[in-house]
Amino acid sequence: MTFLRKPQPLADASDQPGSADLEALFHQQWHRLCAVLYRFTGDTAEAEDLALEAFVQLWQRPPARADNLGGWLYRVATRLGLNRLRAAARRDRYEFSAGTDGLAASTADDPEGETARRQEQARVRAVLSTMDDRQARLLLLRHAGFTYQEIAAALEINPASVGTLLARAEQAFGKLYEP
Repeated sequence: MTFLRKPQPLADASDQPGSADLEALFHQQWHRLCAVLYRFTGDTAEAEDLALEAFVQLWQRPPARADNLGGWLYRVATRLGLNRLRAAARRDRYEFSAGTDGLAASTADDPEGETARRQEQARVRAVLSTMDDRQARLLLLRHAGFTYQEIAAALEINPASVGTLLARAEQAFGKLYEP
């Protein structure tokens, strides 16, 4: 997946303390953060909006310790993504109309397969919205290609426990997905 819009430098950031660090972090993490958030939303523009919101939160209320800004940023972003996912689950009618619009705009050669794929995506998102926050974030970060070390940093957990927690999260997802 590619994101077509190129991130713009922060406007008037030069007069703020640490703006060079924030801008470097922005350029370093932008695409990967958008990719993670895309897995929550299924929409590129919405993923970019959530990524920008995470950076705004970093700018307005930076964490007390600046030694793991990337992890803090992913934690905030995944929480924003889960909140958005839960809001979408409460609005079933909106989700249905969005899926219908997307299907109508699709240029797929296999409309039946496209419908099945969209239904499966909606079901996965619904299951993730009912799961424990940490388990859902763990699954999404791993599915996004993060290493165990990166997941541990983002979720502030012991790197040695990531495998066990991931296995438990996958088991919980399986139980909810296959009722």
